[in-house]
Amino acid sequence: MDIAISDAASIRSRLDHYRGWLALHGVPDERLQDASARVMAALIAVHGDERGRWILQKGYRDDFREHALSGLWQGEVVRVVFDRSFIDQDGVRWVIDYKTSQHAGGNLEEFLEREVERYRPQLDRYAHFARKLGPEPVRVGLYFPLMRAWRDWEP
Repeated sequence: MDIAISDAASIRSRLDHYRGWLALHGVPDERLQDASARVMAALIAVHGDERGRWILQKGYRDDFREHALSGLWQGEVVRVVFDRSFIDQDGVRWVIDYKTSQHAGGNLEEFLEREVERYRPQLDRYAHFARKLGPEPVRVGLYFPLMRAWRDWEP
């Protein structure tokens, strides 16, 4: 099922909201137009993608979005922010990080594997903190909404 036209229109109608949020979070004025267009494209892509809808679905246990945690990691106090985390119907605690990377040319699979290796340390750190939230098995995932691509693993 693809995104309904009304959903896309609703997302587009919030362009000023996205622009304001990005400005509030430090995006320079000269980059706001491109950044807000990218956010809008990513949201529309997520709503049009089965995996994206699964990730954004409401009603999961321990349903967290932009969830910040602090604690010890390798002897240092660190802060992490999960883009998305929840416990699915099978009892698995997911920690998902969104990436707006785009791939042009070359082998997509190789690109995605390089991205996994690039972000593996970050997601291993996230998994460490996720395990402290409960006894559930933890899986981590990278979701690339603009490419409708997904990679996940058990750290």
